[in-house]
Amino acid sequence: MELRDYLNVIRARRWVIIQAVVIVALAALVASLLQAPVYEGEAKVLIAEKGSGTELFGSIGLDFSSQPERGLQTQVQLMQVRPLLENTIRTLGLGITPEQLAGRVTVSAVGQTNIVRITARDRDPARAAEIANTLAEEFVTWSRDYKREAINAAADEVSTRLEIAKDEILEIGRRIQSEGKSDDLTAELAIATGSYTQLAGKLEELRINAQLETGSGRVVSPAAEATAPVEPRPARNTALGLAVGLVFGLGMAFLYEYLDNTLKSSEEIETLLGGAPVLGLIPAEKYDKDQKRRTTILTHPGSAAAEAYRVLRNNLDFMNFEHNITTLLVTSAAPAEGKSTVAANLAAGLAQAGKKVVLVASDFRKPTTPQFFGVNNTIGLSDVLTGAHSLKAAMQRPDNAMDLLILTSGKLPPNPSELLGSQKMRDLLEELKGWADWVIIDTPPLLAVADGAAVARWCDGVVMVTKGGVSTREAVKKAHDMLENVGARTLGGVVWGLDSRSSSSGYGYMRGYYGGYYSYADYYNAPDPDVHGRSGKHGAKAAAAMEAPREVYVPKKSAARKVAEGVGRVFGIMLSVLAILLIAALVAYFLDQALGWGLVAGLLG
Repeated sequence: MELRDYLNVIRARRWVIIQAVVIVALAALVASLLQAPVYEGEAKVLIAEKGSGTELFGSIGLDFSSQPERGLQTQVQLMQVRPLLENTIRTLGLGITPEQLAGRVTVSAVGQTNIVRITARDRDPARAAEIANTLAEEFVTWSRDYKREAINAAADEVSTRLEIAKDEILEIGRRIQSEGKSDDLTAELAIATGSYTQLAGKLEELRINAQLETGSGRVVSPAAEATAPVEPRPARNTALGLAVGLVFGLGMAFLYEYLDNTLKSSEEIETLLGGAPVLGLIPAEKYDKDQKRRTTILTHPGSAAAEAYRVLRNNLDFMNFEHNITTLLVTSAAPAEGKSTVAANLAAGLAQAGKKVVLVASDFRKPTTPQFFGVNNTIGLSDVLTGAHSLKAAMQRPDNAMDLLILTSGKLPPNPSELLGSQKMRDLLEELKGWADWVIIDTPPLLAVADGAAVARWCDGVVMVTKGGVSTREAVKKAHDMLENVGARTLGGVVWGLDSRSSSSGYGYMRGYYGGYYSYADYYNAPDPDVHGRSGKHGAKAAAAMEAPREVYVPKKSAARKVAEGVGRVFGIMLSVLAILLIAALVAYFLDQALGWGLVAGLLG
């Protein structure tokens, strides 16, 4: 997809995106307003690499100056151990579990310093400050006691060795008394005395260190009672809701577009039709009340749809510059895609251009041609093929002065497909080619019955009609494959019934080309629709017709399209209900705050 395609999807699904943005933002705002206020208490602890005693006498403990980041993170983790949390809960009588307290407390290092920030959250500002201060003090006490225990353990070990050195000195003294003084005994006594003196000094040093040891941490900034809550933040949460809603809405829009397997561009149609071009884009029309079918090119010649039919006629003329195309089959993949409307208007348009045209209706099961031209279906194609009537007797000319003959379908035969694929049908088309410049054949949908494929083999070319926003890729591909299997030649495609409000990415320029350019002036000076294309201006009558009440005739939609639209409707209903609930919650909240009912406080406990 190109950037234009993404923009077209966003434009088409804009209401889904707007709904998602509004709903999520409202939800965030309502949640913020209903949320109980939360306060923060923040205490700061300075982590010392060495204790006060070790600064004077050296350290026998851990010195993390070579890896300051690792040592600082170790202290951060130690502040969150379970014993410290339990002591804090016990001291303050919080009545919660250590896990719950850990969820309220955040411990982190401040930048590239040796300061650690302890942040506690609570609905009570005083309690938030107490939790932060108590946890900081618990850590300082635990750290001091832990280091003092290590120093006292070292002192006990030195004291034990000092007693051993003392016993050695006494033993050497007894030996001197009993054996007499000698150089060896004098040397041993000097060594033992030196060791005893060194151990005695070390013991005294350790005892002083134990008294001076303050631990690894020192509270440098106790937490104070907060005056304003940190949560909720309606403005921030609403802005975040807008962003989340936008992302969610975009995701839903593209998901809906992905699930929608209908054709959305001329390029897709050309690819599915084996490279055959799109010959015409027919916009959707507004029909008169109780009217479902009409030859727009005759009754409303100044409309955008009539101009689109003329473009289709001209494109076919350009393709037929060698005059090797006479019999043209107009069909579609599925029902209600406009193939009969296109065939009728194309035949009338070619006749208006001075061509001799025969419109053959081969849809025995659902004949609609008589509704376009006001002819009867008593005698038709089936009667000619079965030999019940002659071709001349079955041909009808509509109430106009054009060279247009109509051969309706006639009665439903028992074997439509075999009849249309017979040699008689081929001979009939050859006979019509001898008189007409164009023979337009309207067939049933290809995927509905085999009639269309049966007669396609006898035609010079096929035009595939698709409905904008309804025809699916799978159906068009399968229909084209059927035509190829019988050796039919696909000349191109026609997109019928494009809604000017639709999203079809490849059809967007059609709205700018046709929209409004041919609407008022041409329609106002158009021929009287009652005379099917005859000349004559009718001014006031056309203006009155423009003001007449109209309604859009929408053909039946495919199952795939119904599923996709059903998903969209369900999503839209859910968003609408949620929006109503959120608006009601907002109104209730503001009324509760203004009138002091206390409903919100009661719900939140």
